[in-house]
Amino acid sequence: MPGIKIVVYGTLRRSCELHSYYLRNARFLGEDWIEGFELYVDSLPRAVKGKGRIKVEVFEVDEATFKVINEMEISANYRIIKVNTKYGEAYMWFWPWSAPGVKIESGDYMDYVKKSMKNES
Repeated sequence: MPGIKIVVYGTLRRSCELHSYYLRNARFLGEDWIEGFELYVDSLPRAVKGKGRIKVEVFEVDEATFKVINEMEISANYRIIKVNTKYGEAYMWFWPWSAPGVKIESGDYMDYVKKSMKNES
């Protein structure tokens, strides 16, 4: 039975803090860019509908993993939407309110992480 495709753009990405906890058993399909969103960060990364594009990773997960991630995201006030990727349609969680924090101009959360790490050293 095929899994459920999801898109992640922030702390669930492969090199980020929540990945190994939530997605360690997920099947990585690849990276893509999603049009129609801009990426902001305050305490968390937030994709907001806009004119830009964001870099994402696409995974296939089982139903139990999907339910756990969906519950976490919805309880943090994100909303779920289906987006088109080069790997097919996938679920993505976005921030439905006004953009908080600092805009990540490149649309790639890893650019923000690298810059933050550089500033700490």
